Amino acid sequence: MIIMEMFEHVKFYGCVTVGERGQIALPVNLRRIYKIKSGDKLLVLGKTEMENWGIFLVRAEILSKILVEFGEKMEEIIKKEK
Repeated sequence: MIIMEMFEHVKFYGCVTVGERGQIALPVNLRRIYKIKSGDKLLVLGKTEMENWGIFLVRAEILSKILVEFGEKMEEIIKKEK
């Protein structure tokens, strides 16, 4: 249940293939919805303990906002579990 709550707003935008140089192309629908343009800076986040779990791409300028919202959501989940 906790996992489902954490990902309730996650959407699937397609599949990409990593090229020889480690590059990927973001699906056009994703770029349109999130207004990602050429030259935009994206942070690539991952967690080594969960190496096979996944990665996140985040716009550099909104990382602090996302972290605050994530912290609040985690506090709610922890309170519900107690």
